Amino acid sequence: MARSKPVTKDLTDCGICLLTIEEPKALPCLHSYCLKCLSQWAKGKKDKVRCPICSQDFPIPPEGIKGFITNFVINTLKDRRELEEKLHAKDARVICSCCGATDSKAEAYCTDCGGFICEDCGATHRKILVFQDHKTIPYIDLQSGKVDIKSVMKKQCCKEHKGQVLRFYCKTCGVLICHECTIIDHPTSSHSLVNLKHATKEQRSEVNQLMTDCNKVRDMVEGFLKSAEQVQHNLEKSLEKAKAALHQAADAERDKITQKEKEQEAELSQAAAVSKKQIEAQKESLQMQQTRLQTALQMATEVTQTGSDHDLALVFSSLKDNLSQLRDMKPGTVDGNLGEVKFTPNPSTLSTALSLGSMSIGRNKSNAPASPGVKKTEISAIRSYSKSSQSRGPRHGGIGTWKLSIQFGNRGQQILQDGRDIAITSVGELIVLDNGHYGSHGQAMLFNQSGDFKHSLDTKQGLKSGQISYPWNVVVSQDGRIFITHLVSHVNVYDQNRTYKYRFPTKSPSNVSSDAQDTALYGLALDNQGCLLVGECNQKYISKHRLDGSHVSSIKVTIQPGYIAVTSTDKLIVSNGGWSYPIAQVLDPTGNILHTLKPPSDVSSWIPYGICCTADDDIYIANCQPASNGGGIYCYSISGQYMGCITKEVDEPTGLALIESENKMLVVESKSVKIFSRQ
Repeated sequence: MARSKPVTKDLTDCGICLLTIEEPKALPCLHSYCLKCLSQWAKGKKDKVRCPICSQDFPIPPEGIKGFITNFVINTLKDRRELEEKLHAKDARVICSCCGATDSKAEAYCTDCGGFICEDCGATHRKILVFQDHKTIPYIDLQSGKVDIKSVMKKQCCKEHKGQVLRFYCKTCGVLICHECTIIDHPTSSHSLVNLKHATKEQRSEVNQLMTDCNKVRDMVEGFLKSAEQVQHNLEKSLEKAKAALHQAADAERDKITQKEKEQEAELSQAAAVSKKQIEAQKESLQMQQTRLQTALQMATEVTQTGSDHDLALVFSSLKDNLSQLRDMKPGTVDGNLGEVKFTPNPSTLSTALSLGSMSIGRNKSNAPASPGVKKTEISAIRSYSKSSQSRGPRHGGIGTWKLSIQFGNRGQQILQDGRDIAITSVGELIVLDNGHYGSHGQAMLFNQSGDFKHSLDTKQGLKSGQISYPWNVVVSQDGRIFITHLVSHVNVYDQNRTYKYRFPTKSPSNVSSDAQDTALYGLALDNQGCLLVGECNQKYISKHRLDGSHVSSIKVTIQPGYIAVTSTDKLIVSNGGWSYPIAQVLDPTGNILHTLKPPSDVSSWIPYGICCTADDDIYIANCQPASNGGGIYCYSISGQYMGCITKEVDEPTGLALIESENKMLVVESKSVKIFSRQ
């Protein structure tokens, strides 16, 4: 028989005192500690205790720290570890557990007594009637590995029925039971009972699958962690290069600008320190996830590979819950743009100004590297996208060839009645706005990218507390917040958990609040500074706000800003979404008209709705008409020149969004959502 794997010492050591665990108590995260150590750690805490290893908080049971489950697996592993150390210690002499004579040498091990016996005690052992059915294993067979140590460990017995071995598993109650338990407390008439072997076979299979899933998450976390370390290395390396560039520029006019050089060097270091702090925070989050995954997987590996059936059954419920939680854990992201600080000399002004050049943190987002060892598709599943410039990826402007890959909206009970807009949440879900039938007020629905309906946004607390009334536009900020305009005087804001948080009004150029007049908030976009642009259609203005709702500025426009997009050069693309005379325009940041997007010559009816911009500042615009009447997605240059038709495989399209890093275009129609892939 092959020798079983030795017990990992880390699992039997207390994470507080770092010694072998005594009276092991396990928190729900499966980290175990001495009862005494954990009690001291939680001293003064009334409601919750924080795990010293993974920093998760858990409610303290009513009976105190003693109420946490006893980790019998640790006790079993301790016994195995002690036995292994005795068997394989160099020049160690194992003495008899019965007589304890120092000159006696153990010749066998009694599995029922759980101790070694010498030759003389073994003879006595066999003569005493009560010990005659005990099973003994030759010492040499254990030491050589001929007999697996795991197979000789003492069986767990029932606490209620003394001497009865736990041989069955009650699936109804999720506990190990003995034969007498099946008659009294767990009768087959009302409980589902299975043989322990059969139960642990299923449990081992389920745990193995969870471990496979968690290993994938761990690999992803470790990939991001490596990326964070590389970004930090890049930051330190580029900081030195930036300082060198700064010094070289300062040498030309050292006498005049020495003081300014020092000031800007401090600014560089301060900017890098801010980035470093953010990187450290990202690393800390990833390391915490790594620790949780490693501990859970290590425990699961020991239990499934070296633990007995009793061991697995005893911790199965906690193990399953913990692994399931870890499998569904979303790893934190790593911002590659934090990994570079630049200094760009400005020679033309060195003689007349005390600024040696400009500084910037990070690369152009279109060139930011993916995390080492992590595919772009994996990154896209956890990055936040919106329809603004913040979602721009590789430069793939122009018309290209697009193919319809997915269509949905009429699945299950969630049927689109009057689709208006679409965006991508911070967890990769699609949020689709539906105006609904007249009188229904509409809703915001969330789907996965396969088109399966997940749930609706939390909008049921009343108009003053988050309810949507005929939603029109939606964007998602990089921190995961969701912003929605609807036919009231405020913008609704939801957090990344899709829970309503707050709302805010806009302000006209004359500084009149939108809650003090007849307003209609429609257009919505994020600009290149991360501010929110809100279009008001009755007064015809665009109001700029920080993400907390505080007002920055407002500009007057000549058309109703029903839909808004922003180019990389801060130009505004505005369509009036069918208000009065349908029109779409390119504006400068102050609202002056630069170009008008004229309808294609072969389109008989032109009602421009949703807009988005590519990384190359090409403009995609939806003509909200039936396919038979010119409905489609059309492309224009930033100078207003018509470039061609993207697709006509749409019917009354209203909202658009691009995921350029994945070559995807999202289109919402009145009755469905379509996802196109660039070929």
